[in-house]
Amino acid sequence: MDLWHAVAAVAAGLLVLWQLVKVLFPWLMEDFGYIGKLAKAGFDIAPSLRNSLTLSDKLKEIANRIPTHPAIYFEDDTWTYQELYEWTNRSTRALKKLGLIPGDKLALMMMSEPAYLPIWMGCSNLGVVTSLLNYNLQSKSLLHCIDISEIKVLVIGKEKKIVEAVRNVSKDLKDRGISVYVNGSSFPDFKSLPNLIEQESSEPCPREWRGKCSNEKPIAYIFTSGTTGLPKAVKLDNAIFWKRTGILNILSPTRNDVVYIPLPLYHAAALTVGFSALISGCTVALRKKFSASQMWPDCRKYGVTIVLYIGETLRYVCMQPATEEDRNHKVRVVLGNGLRKDVWKTFLDRFGPHIHVCEYYGATEGNAGFINLNNKFGCVGTLSPLMKILTGSVIVKYHHGEDEICYDKNNKPILADYGEPGLLVMKITSLAKICEYKGNKNLTERKILRNVFKNGDQYFNSGDLMMVDKEYRLYFCDRVGDTFRWKGENVSTTEVADTIVMAPCIKEANVYGVKIPGNDGKAGMVSIVLESDKFDTKILYNHVCSSLPSYAQPLFVRVQPQIELTGTYKHRKVNLQQEGYDLENIGEDKVYFLDHQVKSYVRFTKTLQKKVENCELRL
Repeated sequence: MDLWHAVAAVAAGLLVLWQLVKVLFPWLMEDFGYIGKLAKAGFDIAPSLRNSLTLSDKLKEIANRIPTHPAIYFEDDTWTYQELYEWTNRSTRALKKLGLIPGDKLALMMMSEPAYLPIWMGCSNLGVVTSLLNYNLQSKSLLHCIDISEIKVLVIGKEKKIVEAVRNVSKDLKDRGISVYVNGSSFPDFKSLPNLIEQESSEPCPREWRGKCSNEKPIAYIFTSGTTGLPKAVKLDNAIFWKRTGILNILSPTRNDVVYIPLPLYHAAALTVGFSALISGCTVALRKKFSASQMWPDCRKYGVTIVLYIGETLRYVCMQPATEEDRNHKVRVVLGNGLRKDVWKTFLDRFGPHIHVCEYYGATEGNAGFINLNNKFGCVGTLSPLMKILTGSVIVKYHHGEDEICYDKNNKPILADYGEPGLLVMKITSLAKICEYKGNKNLTERKILRNVFKNGDQYFNSGDLMMVDKEYRLYFCDRVGDTFRWKGENVSTTEVADTIVMAPCIKEANVYGVKIPGNDGKAGMVSIVLESDKFDTKILYNHVCSSLPSYAQPLFVRVQPQIELTGTYKHRKVNLQQEGYDLENIGEDKVYFLDHQVKSYVRFTKTLQKKVENCELRL
């Protein structure tokens, strides 16, 4: 009996201790739950990493297991896993006949459609790197991305705007020896890739075609605006791709799930997170281009259970007229990033509080990320003491005016306080590497902070302002430096400024983002100095619209006599951002507004300002 009493006493003590830990350290229980799911996701992908498998290899396994299960829904068509696998084999053979060999590069400039995946997997089967181009690119930016990718073949979509953008640089492509194929019927100047693919066998392709396999070899270039200059190519290697599939796998998806991807497939979120659904045997529902009015009809049509988003997409959905069908859906999770708190609340109130908003955070080139696995309102996850150790992430004080980290007397970064926005930095280790940029090594070096807390350490500069509350909830606040987000895209202020100064009569240009009520991200605004007193607003409008994608076109133009500089001769943006487009703050400077109806920049008035702030204009 003494033994049983002892056992009972120990059990009672452990129970009390467990309850005490739950009360004093509630975050620890959540961390253990998260770590357990992360470990399971890691266990699932371990064989793929160990054997240097590609997504195509995994697709073969699933096609053998569930050949007739739907892999992709697109418009009114369905592709089974077997059909998708056979299509990938045909694509591999067609691309090989184009002369592509291991180490070569091919660029995809297509909207979201089923062919995107088998072409990418076909490249992977050949050891060819796929460069994923934004289909909004034009002229200088397009050629820059093509040049840095060093491609031999360009595959484009059949949409008019893509074809015209490529035609406008066709001479440059010919000079570079680049072959262009269209994913559709042949054009007079472009050959049809589907015609070549359909002629090939669907038999499995030899593994030796891809050359020497290595998880460290890049399988794709994903472009990001970065903080300065033209778009930069992030090298996504095979190992990092598999690790990032864990974001969706943490949700434990099954073959009964249908994952809706309305995002462009050149985005890392759509490519790595969305198509990791195929690894779990789920069905992917694709939409060529996002439509706020069609999201819920699509979800009902395909039986969608998981929706991928960026913040703006759900805001647009919430702006649609209310209907009796708003809660008639099977969606259980929405997964993405950039969701504003007010939109978050509106979305749940209208479409169902049962929906788990799984907001996550991560940079394309970054080495760590966070996810709101516990459905806590407004946050992107937790940065508890345990998570700080596991992710190597800290938030340091940041001086907004000087655009730099705050240091103490020992020249060490000062940690941000609870509730204080600061710069997120993440420790770089052998197990937590960053993705390098292709090309100039200085581009990668600029993202690395060295000797931060002790000699020899390295940290990734996220370029993002984050905040942690006293419960260790982590919140995204803003971006720093020369990049802002608008319409779901990163906009490089340097790239836009370089484009604008090429317009007639423009001497200098200083580009920055400004907040507009009711809109996610920041809209573009540019302060310009004119060569002369004459300002032709139509010429600037035509130049901007022909040279920049829609999301990068400044909505506001402010004319100033001179541009204020910092002590290091950089354009000062802080005061301009604070003043924004508010005519009460701007003083005597003239401000102009982008008006697509009259195809010109027009004088910005108090009446227009009121309409902008009341969300009466389509921006």
